[in-house]
Amino acid sequence: MLRRPASKRNAHLIATGLLLALGVMPIALRPTAVRADEQGGFQGTLTVQFTGSQQCAPGDSVCSQCVEAGAFFVEAQGIAQTTLGPLFAKVLKCFNPNAAPHAPYGTYAGSMTLSLTPPVTPPSVIAPPEDVLTLTYTGRNDDGSDFYGFGPFSGKLAVESGTGKFQSAQGTLTFIATSGPSLVGAELGATTSPFSITSNAFYLFHGTIQGVSQ
Repeated sequence: MLRRPASKRNAHLIATGLLLALGVMPIALRPTAVRADEQGGFQGTLTVQFTGSQQCAPGDSVCSQCVEAGAFFVEAQGIAQTTLGPLFAKVLKCFNPNAAPHAPYGTYAGSMTLSLTPPVTPPSVIAPPEDVLTLTYTGRNDDGSDFYGFGPFSGKLAVESGTGKFQSAQGTLTFIATSGPSLVGAELGATTSPFSITSNAFYLFHGTIQGVSQ
């Protein structure tokens, strides 16, 4: 059996050690992955059930102002899966079908709230949520609905205020979305209905929200 001289064996061991060290270095120097929310980045998906109507619940001033202006009041609720975890969502918006020429399919204006616990409407006995992020909501229909009733829309969300862990939050988001085929209230068999239509909508939003406490 042949053996290498000691000097060559030592050189080989030294070279091998250097290669192993160099092989470890890229791992040691690789930057640590940072969650999107730790840098202020925010993204999520949201599915909601919504109703649209020109009839308002007694004392609902938000709806009344919308309807009195000749528009349709829309309320939507659902659950969002976000970089901050799952959040309850509630949208209150006014749909104006007679928008300016740059938005021929209609526009939306209103608000969205995101919260850790379900949103409530008086006279509910459930305690109101303590951690609530309120955002202004502006959007537009990007096209008319297709033959089967699906239609795309998009818009922006800007942080307006917050409570609890969202008290110091600030930032803006953009969203793209699509709505599904609508069911007309009268089709439920009732002679009168509190809503004109009901359907689902599916959102994808992203942007930056900073100042959220852990």
